[in-house]
Parts: sequence; structure tokens; C-alpha cells
Amino acid sequence: MKNAIFVLLAVLAAWAQGADPYVGYIYPCGLQAGTTNRLIVGGQFLKNVYAGTISGGGAKILDVEQVPNFPATSGSQFRYLAGWLDAIAKGDRSTPPIPANPKAHVDEWRSNRWWRVLGTLDEQKLSIVERALFVRRNPLQASPSLNQRLLVTVAVDADAEPGARELRLFAQNGMSAPRPLLVTSAPHTEEARYAPPHRPRPSAPAVTVLPRVLDGQIMPGETDTWTLRLKKGRTITLRTVARELQPYIGDAVPGFFNPAIRIVDPAGAEAAFADDYFYHPDPVLVFTPPDDGDYRLEIHDLLYRGREDFVYSVTVESGARPVDPRRVSLWPNPVPQPPPDIPCRVFTDTIARAGVPQEHLFNVEEAGEYVFDLLARRVGLPLDARVSVFPVQGGRPLAVFADTTNLVFRGSIIQGECDPVGICRLAAGTYRLRVEDETGKGGPAWSYTLRVYRSAPSFEVWTAKSSFAFRAWNRSPAVNVYVVRHGGFDGPVKLLETPGFRFDPSVIPAGTNVLKVALIAQQSAFPYVLEPQFEASAEITGRTQTVRIQPADEYNQAFAWNHLLPARAFAVRIWPRGKR
Repeated sequence: MKNAIFVLLAVLAAWAQGADPYVGYIYPCGLQAGTTNRLIVGGQFLKNVYAGTISGGGAKILDVEQVPNFPATSGSQFRYLAGWLDAIAKGDRSTPPIPANPKAHVDEWRSNRWWRVLGTLDEQKLSIVERALFVRRNPLQASPSLNQRLLVTVAVDADAEPGARELRLFAQNGMSAPRPLLVTSAPHTEEARYAPPHRPRPSAPAVTVLPRVLDGQIMPGETDTWTLRLKKGRTITLRTVARELQPYIGDAVPGFFNPAIRIVDPAGAEAAFADDYFYHPDPVLVFTPPDDGDYRLEIHDLLYRGREDFVYSVTVESGARPVDPRRVSLWPNPVPQPPPDIPCRVFTDTIARAGVPQEHLFNVEEAGEYVFDLLARRVGLPLDARVSVFPVQGGRPLAVFADTTNLVFRGSIIQGECDPVGICRLAAGTYRLRVEDETGKGGPAWSYTLRVYRSAPSFEVWTAKSSFAFRAWNRSPAVNVYVVRHGGFDGPVKLLETPGFRFDPSVIPAGTNVLKVALIAQQSAFPYVLEPQFEASAEITGRTQTVRIQPADEYNQAFAWNHLLPARAFAVRIWPRGKR
């Protein structure tokens, strides 16, 4: 039995050593241009992480430090550490003497490298130690995917362009999938750090100057509060970023952080509330204070859940700032294009008034099967569309298209399947196309693009991994590659070589929609990070059709659904054998 347990532990250790680092959250999730900050990065398989990269230019990682795991402690050791921390809070950082009482069982005290040097730790590290010491662990709330932490120091240039970057971390044998890191022009304020229950927790300073970015982290059952010092009649806009930082969480229901925000007036009454923005879970709130005073901003999960990866930022700006729903997503959302060389008729319009559909005339010169593909949710717009095809003279619809059932969920936009895509056989003639919102809503944001074209075979290729790290001349671990087929295409797809790289196997057989392949690095000299582009091709109706392979990473949502979350680029880390 002991031998079996030893073998199992050895296998698990070897598996963990070869696993890619997993970044579950970054806190805070952003920095102001021209500043340097030490971020807490939580996740799994982070033990061997030593460096990383940030896309987009203007930001770099200066240092990576491991946060030790803290064993549970009690009795005399707990009292000793708690007393030392209380003394530090009062300004005395000297090391207290070890108890001389034999009943203290000092020889049984557990060891931790931060505990031995509490007097030298800064405020951030002390807060981490105190939370580990004083917050009782609940196994039902703990997530194994968040049980390790790093302190990552990031510097952002003063002239760095605001926007989302992709942060990846390197380990000896792997690289993490990308996580968004926000660069802003506005200054940031972090929520007050944890303090033990017998000591008053400091408050974040009142927000008096705008714009300002508020950074926080919701733990179980927690509601974060901020003080906004506002003037009568001066409108402000609050934009929350939370779900977009991690669109899909595998071991939580509904599979993402669902924030709600509210403003409480100086008298204690609710003055404003928001829990979404159109269909986006991250709320946007525009508020005009009726009086001068200190207003309280509260933020919590809609179900009052909480854990380490429930990270958020709220940007508070002066004025009524319109937020384009198409720009809410922090992730790229590539949209499939009509087959090449196929004429496409494009109708762009808006359901401007609730309950009033839009109609378009469509002329068919040659009989055949036509694809009706409407873009709204997939590009961030709120329209939940239905498309109906009528004879021009009127009568019953020839076809009605509503929600789409996808075999592969791809993209970060939730409810992307609300966009109708369908095929209808039409004779030559003129037809009337009706576009309406299934829920009867409308407004200036209810825009759409309807594409109509002859059905023709085509395909997309997606990977389930966007980051590859291996030693020179080696092959990567196997990764799923997905083929999404359109227009009846069922033939083989070839994964093309690109300078320095090839796939093995390089052909996805006919009729196959997913295949495990490895990436082979064919040449390398020095440690470096590449952003290669990969392509795939297929022979369709006597012609070669070539598409760009879309980098993505596979995530599970709420124990049930797998999603391909697009990345902006592939990242490949190569270094010679024998070197780190």
C-alpha cells in the first residue's frame, strides 16, 4: 500500500512539473502608465515560474517572487505569530523571544520562510501573512486552481498606450495562457489591505478627484465599499470590469464573477443600482447626485459568492460617458468571413424603436442555397435577432432563423449563439428580409450587420492552446486543433509549415473535426519569444483555400461547457538545451 501511494505521488509530481502554469487572476488587474507596482498573481503550477512577458509594448515584468504556502497553525505558535504581528502594527519590528515554557512544544512548530522574518516584510506581504493566519479555511470554498501565488513586479512606461495587454508567465517547461492586464491613463486606488478582526481595517481614501480607477477583490460573502465625495448635479459614469477579466470559470456557477454595484446616498438610502450593461454582466452606471456629500459605492457578487479570482476594477469618470457595447470585451472576437470570391450582400441597420422591425429587399439572380448570417451579439451589440425571409408580395415566411447551435463554442462574448445563421434555398426573384428583436426591444445600440451570400464550402481552424514553451529541437505536448466546417465542406485540412515550425501530424483527415497535434520547433539559437502566424489550407472545388489559424485557449464554464477563448497572438518560447 505504501509503495502504491509513493508511486501515485511520484506520478502526480511528474505531471505537475510538466503542466503549464495556470494564471487564475491578477490583482490588481491594471496599472497607470508611468508607474511600477507589485501584483499578486494566483493560480496553479506556479512553483517554477521565473519570468514572463507582456504583449503590446510599454510594459515589462521586472521581478517574480514566490509566495510560500502557509501551513495551518494553532496554540503557542499562533499566539507567538499573532503577538509579533500586533507589535509590528504598533511600530515594533524586533523579533520577540521564543517562549521558554516547555509546554509550548516549540520543537513541533511548523516552519515557513516568511514567518521567520516577519519584521522585514513590507505591508503587502504582512497582509498576506495575516489573512493566511486569521481567516479560517473552508475546504468547500477553496479552489485547487488558485492555491499558489506569485508577486510579480510590473513597470509601465509613461507613454504606454492605454488598453488591454496579454500577460504570460514562463516556467522551466511551459508557459501560461494569456491574462488581461489593463494599462490606464487614470490613477489607481487599491482597496484597503486585510487586517485581522481584532484590529480596525483601514479605509481606502475618499475619491475626490476624477478620473480614478478603483481596484478590489471580492472574498466569500464580501461587499466592498468606497467613498465618493460628489457635488450636486455633477454627473459621473462608473464602468466595471470583472467578468471580462476571466470570462469562464470552470469550478463556479454560473461560471463567471457576476458583479453588482450600487450607490448609497449620505442618508443611507439607495440612490442607484446596476448589475449589468445591456446583456453584459459587467455593469455600467451613470449617476447624477442630487446633493453634495459623501456617497457610498458598494460592489458585490450578485449571488454574494466570492473567492480570490473575483477581481474587479471600477473606473469613475466625470460626466455621462457613453460606453460602446462593442468595445466592452477585453478579448478579440474573430468573426467567420464569407468564402473567398463569393459575392456578399451586406445590410447594416438599427432596430431604433422597440417592437418596430427593419425590412430589406434582396434580389436573387441565380437560384440556389443562400446563407443568412447576422452579426450583433458576436460583436458586442445587444440585439437578440430573428431573421425572416418573405416573398416580396407578402404571405407566410419561407424561412425563419433565430438562435444558432454551435458544435464549438468560440469567442469571449456570452450568448453569441443569439446571432441567427441559416441556409435557405431560393428561386430567382426578389425577397423581403425582416430583422427584429426576439424580446421586442430596440434603441440606438440595437444595430446589426446582415450578410447574405451563396452557400459554398469553407472552414475555420482554431487551436485549444495559444502558448507553447519547449527546449530547442523538441516537440510541444499534444494540443487539440479544431476544424469548424461550413457549406458542406468535409475534406482534409493541411496545417502548413511556417519558418522554424511545423505541425505533427500536419493533416486533419476528411470528416474529422478535432485532432491532437504537436508543434515542432525546427531551429533555435537563443532564448526568445516569438509570435508566429500559422495557416491551414484545403482543396475545395479544385482551388486551394487558405485560412489563418486562430490562437485560442480552452476553458470550462460551470463544470459543463468548454469554450475556445481567443488570444491576440500565438506565443512561442524557445531556449537551448541546458539553459533556463
